[in-house]
Formats: sequence, C-alpha cells, structure tokens
Amino acid sequence: MASTDDNVSRKREELERCPSGNDGRDVALFDLAGALYERFEKEDEIDDLNEAITLHRDALELRHVENDEYDRSLSLNDLAVCLSDRYNKLGTVDDLEEAITLGREALALHPPGHPHRDSSLSNLGGDLWRRFAKKAEICDLEEAIQLHRAALELRPPGHPERYITLSYLSFCLSDRYEKQGSVKDLEEVVTFRRSELELRPRGHPERAIYLHDLARDLRRTFAKTAVISDLEESIELHRAALELRPRGHSDRSSTLHELALCLSTRHDRLRVADDLEEAVTLGREVLQLRSSGHPDRGESLHNLACDLRKRFVKQAAIDDLEESIRLHRAALELHPPGHPEQPSTLHELALCLSNRHDKLGVVDDLEEAVTLGREALERCPSGHPDHGKYLQCLARDLRKRFVQTTAIGDLEESIELLRPALELCPIGHPDQSSLLHELALCLSHRHDKRGVADDLEEAILRGRAALELCPPGHPDRGVVLYSCACDYWKKCQYLHQAEAVGRAPSKVELASSLFEFSQHFWDQFQKQKVMVTDLDHSIYLATYALELRLPPEDVSVAAWVERLAKGENSDEPFMLERVVDILRALANYHRARFQAQHAIIDLHEAITFNRHMLRFRPAGHPDRASSLHDLAYCLADQFCEQSAETDLDEAITLEQEALELVVRGAPDYHVSRRSLTACLQMKFNSQVAMMSSGASRATPLDVKQVIRNVAFETLKTMPTRLLHTPTGFLCNRDEQISKFMHSQQCKQLESLCATCDRYQQMELIHADISRHFQYVTLSHRWGEHEPSLRDIEGHTIYDMSIKGGFGKLQAFCRVALDLDYLWAWSDTCCIDKDSSAEVQETIGVEYYRLSLSPTCDCCSKNSCSILF
Repeated sequence: MASTDDNVSRKREELERCPSGNDGRDVALFDLAGALYERFEKEDEIDDLNEAITLHRDALELRHVENDEYDRSLSLNDLAVCLSDRYNKLGTVDDLEEAITLGREALALHPPGHPHRDSSLSNLGGDLWRRFAKKAEICDLEEAIQLHRAALELRPPGHPERYITLSYLSFCLSDRYEKQGSVKDLEEVVTFRRSELELRPRGHPERAIYLHDLARDLRRTFAKTAVISDLEESIELHRAALELRPRGHSDRSSTLHELALCLSTRHDRLRVADDLEEAVTLGREVLQLRSSGHPDRGESLHNLACDLRKRFVKQAAIDDLEESIRLHRAALELHPPGHPEQPSTLHELALCLSNRHDKLGVVDDLEEAVTLGREALERCPSGHPDHGKYLQCLARDLRKRFVQTTAIGDLEESIELLRPALELCPIGHPDQSSLLHELALCLSHRHDKRGVADDLEEAILRGRAALELCPPGHPDRGVVLYSCACDYWKKCQYLHQAEAVGRAPSKVELASSLFEFSQHFWDQFQKQKVMVTDLDHSIYLATYALELRLPPEDVSVAAWVERLAKGENSDEPFMLERVVDILRALANYHRARFQAQHAIIDLHEAITFNRHMLRFRPAGHPDRASSLHDLAYCLADQFCEQSAETDLDEAITLEQEALELVVRGAPDYHVSRRSLTACLQMKFNSQVAMMSSGASRATPLDVKQVIRNVAFETLKTMPTRLLHTPTGFLCNRDEQISKFMHSQQCKQLESLCATCDRYQQMELIHADISRHFQYVTLSHRWGEHEPSLRDIEGHTIYDMSIKGGFGKLQAFCRVALDLDYLWAWSDTCCIDKDSSAEVQETIGVEYYRLSLSPTCDCCSKNSCSILF
C-alpha cells in the first residue's frame, strides 16, 4: 500500500509543478490519473476512481486530435476503462454509454496495423457485451463478437493477453446461445474454454476457475445434444476443480453446486443410484456454505429439494418428500413474483405435493398442487422452453382430481392442455411417451364417462404409440402396457357384447380375456381373408396377453421362455399351457399377416415365436413334429424373400426330422413330405439359377433374369436350332430366347410372378417355359432334294418352292402349328453338318430324348415325333 501511496504523492507533486498553461500539464494529469487508478485496483476506493476520471477528462481536453493522435488515443482508452470500471462498481448506465463512445473514438485512432488496435478492439467489445447484459439488444452482442474475433486474430498463441480475448468470446457466444439456442455457439464456447485451460497448466493459481467454466459449458452442451461423453468429462473436470478448492475456499460452493447438477443429470440418464446419493450429499454441503442471505441460497434449496424428490420416487421414503416440500417452500420465499426461477420452484413444489397426495391421499395436497401448477403455467407463457412440461404437470393433476371428484370440467381441461403439450414435444423427446400415456388415460376416462367410441379409439392409438416408446426394460413399460391393454379390453367387450365388469381386471384376468378376444378376431379373419385389421387386432391383443403374464424379474419374453422351457415354473402347468397357446397363436397371426402384406418383419416375428414354441417341444414330445414343420415352413418363406441358403438348409433339416417323428401315411407325414419336396426343389432351382447367372447366393433373384436363366437351361437339353412354325424361320438358341422374352406370354408370366412367393414363381416359370419350348421332330425317309441348313438359313420356308423335300418340310411345319407346337426340328436342315461339335451335341440330345421313353414316339415332355 505504501508504494502506491508514495506513487500518488509523487504524481501530485509533479502536477503542482505544471500549472495551467504548462506544456507538460496533460502528461502530469494523465500520470496522476494512472497512479490513482492503480491504487483503486488494489484498494477498491471509489474516491480514487472518481478522481482518476476527472483527471483523465482534464487531460483529454488538452490532447486535441490535431496536436497528437497518440496521446489522445491513450487518454480516450484509459478514461473509457475507468468509466467502465465505475459502471461495474455503481451500475450507472451513463458511464457505460460514455465508455462506448470513447472506445469507438479510440478505435478510429487505431486503424489496422496500429500496435494498440487489439486493446481498443478488446475494450470496446467488452463494453458492448456489458451493455447487452443490461439492455439485451442483440446488435450489441453481435458487434461485440465481431470485435473480439478481430482482436483474437491480433493476439495469436503466445500473446500475453490472448486469454482475455478467449474469455470474452466465451462469454459473448455463451450469451448468444442462451438468446438464440444455436448449438454451434455452445460448441465454439467449449473450444475456447479448452484453449483457455491450456493456458492455465497445473500449478497455475487460476486453473480451478477454467476447469470449472469448461465443465459447466460441457454440462450445458450435454443438455442440448445428450452426448453422454460431455457429461462424463464435465464430472471429471468438476472433481479436479474441487480438489483445488478445499474447504474454506470462497468458490467451493459453486463447484459443489455444478458437480451435484451433473451427477443428478447422469442419474436421470443412466439410473445409477450412487449418482443421486452423491448429488444429495453435495447439495447439503452447498446449502451449508450458502447460508441465509447468500444470493444463490434459493437455487441451492431448489436443487437439493429436486434431488430429494427424485430419491423419494425411487425409494418411497416419505421423509425425503417431506424435506423436499419444506425446502421448496423456503426457496419460494426467496423467489418472489418476477424472479426467473419462481415458475420452476412452483412447478417442483406442485410435483412434490402431488406425489404426497398419491402416497398419503391428502386432498388438500392435490388442490394446492393444481393451484401451484396454474401459477407456474401463467408465469411460463407459450414459447418458454418449459411451457410443455408445465402443461403436462397441470394436466396430470387435473386428471387425478377428476378421478376423485368426477368433475368432467377437470378432465376436459386436462385433455385441452395435453394436446398442445404433445405438439411442443418433438419426436425422440424423453417426455413423449409419458405425454402420450397421460392423454390416453384422459381419453379413456372420458369414454367411460360419456361413452364416445372415438375417445376409446384415440386412447388405444395413443397408448400403442406410448408403448412403442417404452421398449422392454423401460421403467414405465409395465404401467403403459396395462393401461393400453385395459383400453383394448374395453373395446373388445363392446364389440363382442360381453358383460361389463365394474372393476379393473387383474393382469392375469386381463391376459386371458385379451387372448380370447384375439382368437375372435382371428376367426373373423379366417372367414373373410380380407380384413387385415382383424389380424392387426389379433396380434396386438395376443402380444399384450403374453407380456401381461411376464414376471417382474424378466425383462424380455425370450428370457422368460427360456426359464419356462427349463421347467423353473413347473408348479404352474396351467400358466405354461396358456403361454404355449399364445406363442403358437402369435406365430400363426404374424405369418398370416406376412402372407397378406408381405412385410418381412412379420415373417421374422413368426420365426421367433415358432422357435420359442420349439423350446417347449423337446425330443419325445407328441407335438414336436408339427412345431418343426411350422418353423420349417416360415424359414422356407424367408428363403423365398431373402435367398439366404442357411434358411433353406435349416428348413430341410427340420422337415427331415419331422418326417422321422410321424407314421408314414398319416396326414402330418404327407404335409411334411410335400413341404420337404418343395424345399429340395427350391434348392435345386436356386443352384441352377445361380450357376447360370453367376450371381451371389445372398442376392435375391430378379424375376426376369430367372426366366431367362431357366429358358437357357431348358434349351440346353434341346437341339441347337429349331424351326419357328408360325413364321417358318430357323432360329438358334439366342433367337429362341429373344422371341420368348419379347412375347406376350413372357409378360403375362412376369405379372403372375409378382403376386407369388418365390417357390410359386419357380414352379410357374418352369411350367410355362416347358410348354412354350415343346417341339416336334420330323420322322421321315430321306428323298431327293432335301433342304439343308444353308438353303433355309435367313429365309422363311413358307416362301420357298414346294419341290422335293421343301414341300414335305412346309407340310410338317403346318401340321405342327395346327397341333399347337411353336417349334419343330428336322434332321435335314436344323444341323450344321460341317460342325462336328454341333453334330455330336445333337446326337447327345436325341439319345437323351429316346432314352427317356424308348417305346413311345412322345419321347419327352419337351418333344414328340410326327411321321411323314
């Protein structure tokens, strides 16, 4: 202190030696102002700052632009700094406005290239940021960001004041994120925070500050992007900062507070109980450090109360809930109307009172919860990020009150609140399932009250949507499933005119009823075969029936089936029998829907349920053969859809085992035999098609390509050239295939294949091609002037002379056409006798044809002979 006082005294003496009019007076004024400002920074005496401002003003009057731009810019800059500090100290807006005006003038005197331009950019940017904080005019913030970016370019890595600009940019971008919600701003803040931390290595006295700031912004990033690694890193950084802020440190409470927030958030995401316990412990320590009168005590009361309510929801300890209510009431006293945190505290207190009503049944708690919920919603208008959450909370409490009082107005208002809340909840939002479930509950209640069928239909749709968002293992799946199942049960009672039940059924009763109703819908579908909605109902009902029987310890049907199949629940044979019935039904339902709609997911489900069924049909079970066949049938269908050879091989293996388990001649034997034959044929056809096309075994076969391949394989067993009887032209194999591929018959075949499964397609293709390429052979005695290949090649025989063998050939083709044969063969002209390979191939074909049926002129399915 002595040195600063001495410096001020010396500067006063120097000023006294420079009376008004002295050439050095402006320097003496400037130096004394600087000394006073230096003492103000150390001792925080406002009188020193006030005097420094007065002296800087006097100096500035003596430093005209035309005389010395350098000295004037220094006075402008230092006076602006002093005014800015006085604004920070006293909050006088005029000081800030003047500081900005002076800062602009100083910047104008420091053009690009000036050595002090970076300081002017930084100072003016800082003052504009402060004015934004006061007036919330976005133009100030945008300009501040531009100025700080320009300053950062003039302060590269290694510059002693780079960290100041990084900090300012972090603050400005953080504020713009709060104003506009751009994730890019927040991500850039994190980048700058990392750069700041690098400038504060281990051992630096300010390292804890930068650890804390980076950790806080990572938590905010997680809140926006839900990337768990950001939250994990935030927790690690806060723990590191806490080590640097031991007990007694002035900033320990802020780090404890942020760490508790992070742990509470991680608990919400990962459901780790230890995180919530630690959050409560840290919250209590924060509250002790922020005693009565602390500016952040209200926030600490609120956060600890929230964590205690979460723990109550998890552990049902009423003491946690009672303490939470007391803390929220205390926080509410510190958050009067107009306080930014008041709506959140009202909302959380309403939640606590609603929870206590559910636990203890005190009506006054529910009434107060509704009142507080309305107040929170009034203070949180449309457009506020929490508006949808407050709508849902109030709607839920109104529904609860309706259940108690049956006042239809509460229910109507609840529905009116939930619809806009649902619109504000985007797809993928964690609250979407609870909103859908709550709306479904309200619509179901209104249906019970007024009997409007549309309400029940919408309740079912909303309930199903909520259930899809709660996969197996989700903590709310059981509640949502039961509600949705009850609504379906109500609908089925009306549809089948069942006797109404006054009470809600138990899970077992509900499961039994739903399965019976599913069978009713299945019977209707079986009769009509067109009402796929009946099939949809069957699947939903049977699925709910199965899952309602799921014990609490099992999170999936597969795990439960595994336990049942091992006999771990052998004391409940009736339940086991019902489960098997449902599994079998679901397999049938899904396969039927696959056949109707060709959705591969249904076939996958059918296979899954058939595999479950097979677990209950071990070796020696009387129904094992039928279960093997059912699974094989589905796998064959899957092969036809996806051409996975493993599916077909497994289907063949299953049918082979099924055949061994049944008596030859029994109905089941014939069913499995036909199915096995079909599978073997599919395997053969697939291999033929793949060999000819060179396609990968895993690639589904294109219908047109299959037709071409089968035609090519068929013609391999026939002569190289055939006469086309309608036109009289001689065609080679390529020409024969081309004629067929462009024919109306081929187009019709493609159309038929589009409506069949892959097995039926192959049968159709083989049958159609065999019919099309049937040919007749001329059986005759050679005479004079028999036509040769060279004679008729490229000409139609019907335009040739009828002398000698030409007339015989024409007559042969006319008779063949009359008998409906498109193709004919004669040994005189359909062979290139100059090609030994072709002669040898034709001999082989004819030998193959004759060997099939040596005693009959109709030698094969593809040919016969006409005698001339």
